[in-house]
Amino acid sequence: MSSQTIPVRMAPAANWIINGREDLTWFIGSSLISYAVLALMAAGFPLTPLYLIWLVGIDGPHVLATVTRTYFDKRERSRLGSLLWVVVPAMMLGPVLVAAKSEMAFYTFAICWLHFHIAKQHFGFVMLYKHKAGERLRLDFLLDRWFLLASLMLPLGQFVVRTYTTLAAYPAMELLDTVLLVAYAMLATAFLLRQVHLSRSGLPLNAPKLMLFAVVVPLQWLAFGYAATCGTDGIIRAGIVLGLFHSFQYHRLMWFHNRNRYSGPQAESTAGLAATLARRFGYYIGAAILLNLVLEILPNYMMPNPYVKAALWGIPFTHYILDSKIWRVRGDKELAVALRLA
Repeated sequence: MSSQTIPVRMAPAANWIINGREDLTWFIGSSLISYAVLALMAAGFPLTPLYLIWLVGIDGPHVLATVTRTYFDKRERSRLGSLLWVVVPAMMLGPVLVAAKSEMAFYTFAICWLHFHIAKQHFGFVMLYKHKAGERLRLDFLLDRWFLLASLMLPLGQFVVRTYTTLAAYPAMELLDTVLLVAYAMLATAFLLRQVHLSRSGLPLNAPKLMLFAVVVPLQWLAFGYAATCGTDGIIRAGIVLGLFHSFQYHRLMWFHNRNRYSGPQAESTAGLAATLARRFGYYIGAAILLNLVLEILPNYMMPNPYVKAALWGIPFTHYILDSKIWRVRGDKELAVALRLA
């Protein structure tokens, strides 16, 4: 019996966002930390120390890191204008819903928005890798987009429905779940067959993009599969696992951007404090940790009531909203240059 070797052409080294070593370490390889933490949790490791490290040292600071290129940048303050005041209504939403006896609805909404934000970031990295590789076909864009978003949102949807609602008990929901899983399996098959077709056609595969898919898709299913065995506490565990990968990616991309954008001789006079913090990584991460302590950790510790807890979610909400604006490469030449896309 003979076998035929299929030549696989991988994307060239220039298709990395920073370079091979940095991308593999931070944008792809940092997922190994999430897998390790998931294994620790499943093995019975105490949740509290993992939660505190995640909240104080990694995830919380990544939320406030957005400040380093928005509120602290004179030009961005001018460009974003009144949008920077979105933090005010964002912090009012939670207390209003708590007062209206809709606390569970608020936190369900907050959790869903959080994970949708994480999904959007992963797709953002996919788009950067597609841009670097020169991928322009509409078919590949649609397959990448819908397979990734379905892979990240379907496990979340199943978890929320089964954990926070009674809908799972209805036969119609069971049927819908089956239909969605079948549709997802078809989408996954189409995605894989497309890669096989590209390989057989002698076209280069986008290795960085495919490696990102290979680590994040199983992580999402495993995280929420494990969370489903932990009741309502499971969402915290899934958030830690998935938030770690997300935060490491974000910190590295933000630092890459800040170093490139604020490195010119006139940067401090035109950008202000943002350029000062970009001098050293210690300044950047120190500012993010300090802001997290002052704006989130200490208020929650000193005023432990449901209204303050709900109000503080306005800071992540602001992060989600601003992120949806400040990372749009199209039409922003300065951002494209800072990310080495132009």
